[in-house]
This record gives sequence, C-alpha cells and structure tokens, in this order.
Amino acid sequence: MKKLLPPLLLVLLIVDLYATDIKSTKKWNTSISYGFLSEKTPISMLEFSKLLNIDTHSELHVTFATMIFGTGVGSGYKYYFKNKSFPSIFINLGSFLFYLGTADDGQAMYGLNISPGYCILRDSKTFSYREKFGGELKYKKYKKSSLNVGFSLILMGDKSAGFIPFISWENIF
Repeated sequence: MKKLLPPLLLVLLIVDLYATDIKSTKKWNTSISYGFLSEKTPISMLEFSKLLNIDTHSELHVTFATMIFGTGVGSGYKYYFKNKSFPSIFINLGSFLFYLGTADDGQAMYGLNISPGYCILRDSKTFSYREKFGGELKYKKYKKSSLNVGFSLILMGDKSAGFIPFISWENIF
C-alpha cells in the first residue's frame, strides 16, 4: 500500500485544487480522448478528463481511463510551448494508477510519466446532444479538436522504465 501513496497523493492534491477553484467555471473544460494510448495516462484507449485551464499555455488534468480488461486514473500538468489554440509541441508530466486484468487475475500498475508530443489541430467538428430524454436535438461545436502524437517515458513503481508511443484524438468541450 505504501507504494501506491505517491501517485494517489498527487491525484488528491489536484482534486483539492479543483475544489478550491469551483466558483470559476469558465476555467473548466471536459475532454474525451480515444486512440492508441495517450499522454495523460500511458495505458489507455478511451479517456475522460476534467481540465483546469491555468493560462493559454498550460492546464492541470484529472483523468479516468479505460481499455480492454483495464481501468485507471491519472493526474498531471500539460504545457504547450506555443498557444493551446495553435498546433504546438507540448510536454505532459503526470502520475497514473491502473488495474489490468480481471478481479481474480489482475495486476496493479502505477508510476510517473513524462510525455513530449505534438498537437495537430483539426477543424472543430460539431456534436449533438439533448437536454432531456426525447427533447429537441441541439448542436454545439467542440472548443478544440486535435490529434496528439508523441511518446511517453514511463517510470513504474517497481523501478522499471520504458518508452511507449501514443497517437490519440482529443475533443474538448
């Protein structure tokens, strides 16, 4: 259990930062990422993130991620060398806690990740939603839609390390 404490403490610290800034809702965004792994949690195919925009170059994130027979959480800091609104090189520093396998035969993985990459912006697409079940279908544009490519340097809790490439689509709304 002691090995799980550093990543969990970082997650709790970021959640606490969110709670103190709850009145400033214009700083909050939500994102969905899908693809082959990701910069936020290096072991994922589908991610749901809550983003706290610090400024035009940086953000904090808390992420829930899943893949076939696995689920996990992550938290971290992402810095864009240009502006978030333009194609840019970025670096993500984060921690993750993941559980792979079934309840009987599973394995917990945790560690830190450093993920440099490049954000390629796409034209903002629209998505549809309904405010209530059976209600009128409404359309809204994503705030940002991008392709993120790069690699993650993973430092695992058992003192092993490795490089993993990622490519994922991210939609922020």
